[in-house]
Amino acid sequence: MFFWQKISLKLRLSLLFGLIFTGMLSGFCYILYTQFSKLQIAEFDTSLYNYAVDVAESLDVDKYGDVEFDSNILKLNEKILPFTLKNSFISVMDINGNVIETRPHLHETQISRLNEGIVARVLKNGASFSTMVNEKVPYRVINYLLPVLQKDTPLILQIAVPETDFLVINRNLVKFFYISVPIMLLVSLMIGYFFVGRALRPMMMIIAKTKEIEVTNLEERVPVPQSKGEIWQLADTINHLLSRLNEAFDAQDRFIQDASHQLKTPLAIMKGELEVFISEKRSEAEMTRFLESIAQEINFLTKLTNNLLILARVDSGASNLTFTKNRVDEVALTQVSRLSKLANMKKISLHLDFDSFYQASEDELSIMCDRDLLGVLFYNLIENAIKYSPESSTVTVTGESKEGMLRVRISDEGEGIETADLEKIFSRFHRLQNTATKAQGSGLGLAICKVVADSLGARIYATRNEGPGTSFIFEINQAAFGR
Repeated sequence: MFFWQKISLKLRLSLLFGLIFTGMLSGFCYILYTQFSKLQIAEFDTSLYNYAVDVAESLDVDKYGDVEFDSNILKLNEKILPFTLKNSFISVMDINGNVIETRPHLHETQISRLNEGIVARVLKNGASFSTMVNEKVPYRVINYLLPVLQKDTPLILQIAVPETDFLVINRNLVKFFYISVPIMLLVSLMIGYFFVGRALRPMMMIIAKTKEIEVTNLEERVPVPQSKGEIWQLADTINHLLSRLNEAFDAQDRFIQDASHQLKTPLAIMKGELEVFISEKRSEAEMTRFLESIAQEINFLTKLTNNLLILARVDSGASNLTFTKNRVDEVALTQVSRLSKLANMKKISLHLDFDSFYQASEDELSIMCDRDLLGVLFYNLIENAIKYSPESSTVTVTGESKEGMLRVRISDEGEGIETADLEKIFSRFHRLQNTATKAQGSGLGLAICKVVADSLGARIYATRNEGPGTSFIFEINQAAFGR
């Protein structure tokens, strides 16, 4: 078992193939040898029986009552027999086993003795076969019932011929098997090793390619065979794993880049203000303005950090999200309530129009989602509308359930967004030139909305209003609610 575990898979499969093939071949050889031996014995006995008939027909009784053998029949050169007559024994005896005549002239103890069983089979069937050993040489013996030869009792012709030729053929066949089976084992191992190598070649290519893939080239993929078998599944699984690893490393890189890009500016501002502040003695009013500026930068850093953590959480995948069943209208109303104070500070009216939702059932308004992230999405959209809307304007939050789609529309009355910029605004750190100086922001709010919507299988997009302002639409297909 230890040896089996240490050898390679290729060699294991080759040995297994060779052993199975050799076992099947050995079984086939055994069956072939057994059937061949049976056929050979049957042919041998048939020839011996025919020879006994010829001998029986040649026997005669002389005027003294003795049985005479035809000298020509003892040679029988005109027939091809599977045995030799040179060392054969022929005897004529009565049913009591008394030898009447024998050729060659031997003592009767050298002839196979009759017993009651043999005599009974001979009398019943006309002949019987048995095997005897004389001087370590096996003989095939036939006891044949002779026709009445002017005798008062039935006579039995007994012929014993050596099985030497028959056994030589069998031994040669066994030798052939002993030599051919190991050779076939070796050949099968070589053939198996070759074909197993060809079968495992795609897997070896996958292993070689996998060893080449490092953190710096995770975008590369292992080769996938054309036939969709087990190796195809292995390659496809590895490629999916590499894709997930690549996404994880990309998310990590994006987080590092985002953090370094966004944190250095407020930190630099705070550092500069501190250096200026401590350079000389300050009045109480200057100290107050300094602390307010530092507090503003700290608030910005806090919000920025929270946004970066939300992006990192979504980018890391569904394993870090908690999906529960939530009503979309309830989540949106919660965020409207949280932002009412900010709207009041700018004298902005928050108008809700959820009439379409009232006609929908609870199941139609509920989706499987991470409630906190969905809340962040609505919070960012509504806050963004308030931030870029003029004072004394209106921000409208509308709910629609129509044609299998659930929509939440947030519309403002601001300056609006140019058509060319409608797709760009969801990119990270993208800020419009005409608004960059009017409101402080990190450029991550809408990017967070986009990644949250993508994680839910939803769609988010922006359109210009016919009048002033822009509308942001969040929509999700009701067929996804059962997830």
